[in-house]
Amino acid sequence: MNKIQKEQLCLKISKIFTRLHYKTNFTMRNTSSQLLPTDLLRDNSKRKLFQIVAFKLEKLFLELIKNESQISLKNDKSFFPNLIKFTTEEFLISCYGCNIHIRPTLINESFYTKYLLEEEKFLLTIPLQILKDSNSKIFYSIFEPIYNKAYDSFIEALLDNLVVEVTNAIMFLILNEFSFIYDLRKNFYRSNFLSLRNVERFRNNLSWQVRVKRFIKRPGDLYNSQQGIWIIRTTGIYYRTIFANRSRELLKLNNFSIITLLSIEIRDFVVSRIDETIYLFGNTIRYTLTSVFGQVIGLVWRGIIEGLKK
Repeated sequence: MNKIQKEQLCLKISKIFTRLHYKTNFTMRNTSSQLLPTDLLRDNSKRKLFQIVAFKLEKLFLELIKNESQISLKNDKSFFPNLIKFTTEEFLISCYGCNIHIRPTLINESFYTKYLLEEEKFLLTIPLQILKDSNSKIFYSIFEPIYNKAYDSFIEALLDNLVVEVTNAIMFLILNEFSFIYDLRKNFYRSNFLSLRNVERFRNNLSWQVRVKRFIKRPGDLYNSQQGIWIIRTTGIYYRTIFANRSRELLKLNNFSIITLLSIEIRDFVVSRIDETIYLFGNTIRYTLTSVFGQVIGLVWRGIIEGLKK
C-alpha cells in the first residue's frame, strides 16, 4: 500500500468514525429486549464511555493502517485485553481523578473478554480487512450473495457493533470487580442501581444472558449462517440480525457448544417427524370424512328425495 492509498484509507476511516462520534452525542438508550451492561450507567456517563471507546478505536485503526499491521489474534491475543485495560482505566480516572491501574489478570479472566476473543475475527479482523479492500475475498466469502458490496454504511454498522461490544466488556469488568465501591455507583450508576441488591440482581441476570449468548445462541447463529449486531443510531442502540456465512468456525466450537448443535438437530428431526405424523393423520381424517361419511350422507339424502317423490 503506497502513501496515497494510506492517506485515502485514513480519510475513509476518519469519515466513518466522525459519523460514529456524532451519534454518541445523542441518546444511547437500549431499544432491544436484551440487557446491555451499559444499562447501569447514567446517560452522561454512558455517552462518555462510548466516546472514549470510539476515539480509542479510531486511533488504533489509524495506527494499524499507517503501520500496515496485520491483525491476527491467533498468535497474539493482547489486542482486546489491552484495549479494555486502557479504556477502563481512562473511564475510571474520570470518576476518581487519579491514576488507576487494573491488573491484566482481571481482564484476561473476565468472561466477556473470553467471548470477545472468540469473536475476534468478526469483530475486528473482518472490518479492518474490508476497510483496506472493499472487494476483499473475506467479504464475499462471508456476506455474499445477500450483500454484494461493502458500502460505507455496512462497514459503519460493523464498527458500531465493535464499539458496543467493547463497552460491554468494559462494563462487565466494572460490574463484577468495582460495583461494591459506593462512590463509583454514586458517580456513574442510575439511581435505581445505588443499592447493592439491585446491582447484584442485574449482574446475575446479565451473567446468565452472556452465558446463554456464548454457549447457546452463538453456536445456533453459526449453524444458521446469521449474526446479531448492535447498531448505533441517534435515537438509541438497536439489535439486528444479518446474514454471515461462518461455517468454518463450527469446527472450533467447544464440547458444550457442540451439544447445542446436537440439540438443534434432534429438535429439527423430532419436529419434522411430528409434522409428518400430523400431515398423515390429517389426510386420513379427510379421506374418512370425504369417502365414508360423504357416501353415507349421499345415500341418506337420496333416500329422503326418493321418499318425497312418493
